[in-house]
Amino acid sequence: MNDEVIRVLLVEDDEDDFILIRELLSEVKRTRYELEWVPTYEMALERMVCGANQVYLLDYRLGARNAIDLLRGMQERGCNAPMILVTGHENYDVDFEAMRLGATDYLVKSQLNGPLLDRSIRYALERWRAEEALRKAHDELELRVQERTAELAAANEALERSTNEIKFFAYTVSHDLKNPAFAIHGYVKRMAELFKDSIDETGREYCHRILESSEQLVGLVQKINTYISAKEAPLNVEKVSLWELFRLVRDEFSPDLNTRKVELSIPEAAPDIMADRLSLLRILRNLVENALKYGGEELSRIDIQYEDGGRYHIISVHDDGAGLQEGDTEKIFGPFFRSKTSRGVEGAGLGLATVREIAHHHKGEVWTISGPEKGATFSVSLAKGLAPSS
Repeated sequence: MNDEVIRVLLVEDDEDDFILIRELLSEVKRTRYELEWVPTYEMALERMVCGANQVYLLDYRLGARNAIDLLRGMQERGCNAPMILVTGHENYDVDFEAMRLGATDYLVKSQLNGPLLDRSIRYALERWRAEEALRKAHDELELRVQERTAELAAANEALERSTNEIKFFAYTVSHDLKNPAFAIHGYVKRMAELFKDSIDETGREYCHRILESSEQLVGLVQKINTYISAKEAPLNVEKVSLWELFRLVRDEFSPDLNTRKVELSIPEAAPDIMADRLSLLRILRNLVENALKYGGEELSRIDIQYEDGGRYHIISVHDDGAGLQEGDTEKIFGPFFRSKTSRGVEGAGLGLATVREIAHHHKGEVWTISGPEKGATFSVSLAKGLAPSS
């Protein structure tokens, strides 16, 4: 015998039917039932709202009211306990409406027996418990989602504040360094010209070093400005001739290429695309300059390539130089990153970071592949179909 006691409220206006159902439940050996009886709609509503019982057996006819009215009243009050309709006659419409309002079963009095009533009550109770567990799990999940959403919102707000602070700091540093750097460079250059005959070789060497350092400082400030612009400035999307940009970049780097005896090839043809022209120039200049800076003595060739990547235009710059160190392919696009192979080479570590920001603004990506023995390929994808700027 099961030690569990199931409390049942019977809502029935006929005392004879109450006695019948009490007898049927007393025949059940596996489960103990405590049966409470109320004969009217009003008394039932009062007892059901207090929640003292686990299962409710509802007679269909309750004087001027009926079980459907009772189900509606309980639904309006938020009562979701297991309720079983017990009626003297089968009626599909009543059955359907009762189930729609939350009844778990529909029993006909003439067909009742102890095992049937016991099974219906136990199944109704188990179903209700399963639904309650599911409802509780859903509520807990909703709470966790709300808490996690609040945490993410707070983290995003903190990140935005941090980003704005960093941005303001970068703007401030860039602005405050620019004027002194230009002034130092100008004054030292003028001093070297005016007093070239009155200072010795050591003085001239010092002037030369100060000029070089100030030029590096000016270059760093300009690169910081370019990086900030790449992150913040809106795109001016227009129709751009890729081939013209390829040719322009080749011509710009021609003196360095000739000095280094490096060949730079461009495609014989390339399409017109919708993009920001100045941003594309920055991408190409940074990638070609990167190849020249870090390609090493073995660098002999740089290839600018174009590929139609379906939804994206893909521009690549390949070189046959020293290549990349293992493990640098992901970190190399971070701001101010300098690999071990870049020691002794001037640079701020912002060129590739700027390329990445421009690619993201064009709804694309940037990546690199190192050659099996030497060389590297840097590729940039740019989304097709960008809307022209108004």
